[in-house]
This record gives sequence, structure tokens and C-alpha cells, in this order.
Amino acid sequence: FYRRHRDAIPNSASVLRKYSLLLYLNRDSWSPEKDAGQLRMHLDGGGDECPPGVQPNFIDVDPLGGTLVLFKSEAIPHEVIDTMSERFALVGWFNRPVSASDIATLGEGGNIVQVGMMAVALALVTVGVTTILG
Repeated sequence: FYRRHRDAIPNSASVLRKYSLLLYLNRDSWSPEKDAGQLRMHLDGGGDECPPGVQPNFIDVDPLGGTLVLFKSEAIPHEVIDTMSERFALVGWFNRPVSASDIATLGEGGNIVQVGMMAVALALVTVGVTTILG
């Protein structure tokens, strides 16, 4: 499944993500022992890897129906423990506004895909705000 990572990575379009959320929709028959699939939230101060010489420190969240998890996208590395059954969750991000410096930063590396992704993100945010306000 998803190995240790953060949801907001510098110099990528995901840098817009401020908060990540998961709402588990699994049925009452879900068993953490039998079905597994816990969300492991790492609290060891590392990024995508545990810092050298630091003991792993984490919290496992059982994917029980109705459980809502909200955390800072750039601050909390996390992963999904291997699951033995299909699990259901609503996953999303609360984004911050796109700035001109975001587009300029991505453009510095000359990566046209990243610039294109940022432009798409800007367009989606603009359409979303226009729809809400209009």
C-alpha cells in the first residue's frame, strides 16, 4: 500500500496542500486485527524517512467507519499498513491559494509537467471559487 510519505512536497504541485483528511467508511464488521489497513502517522520528526539514530515513534489509527483523521499535509509523514480486505475511505486535501511564486518556483526547474500541474490546480481552484461565489 502507501509507504511512508508526506502529502505536501516542496517544489511540486502538492505544495498547495495544507491539511489532509481521511474519513473511513468501512462497515461495522471491519476488524483491525483481521483486516489490518491502519493509517500509521509518524511522529519522529523525520520527513519521508525516519531520521538516523532516532527511535521510530508513531500512532496507528484503525480504519473504523466514522473515524475522521485531519493533519497538516507538510508536517506529518504517514503510511497505510498492508490491508487484508478492501477498505473504504473518503480522502482529500484543504489547499491554500496558488501564488505567483509557486508557479515561478516550479518553472525554475524547467519541468513542464510540474508547471502544467500547477496551472491545472490554479484553474480548478479558480473554477471552484467562482462556482461557490457565483
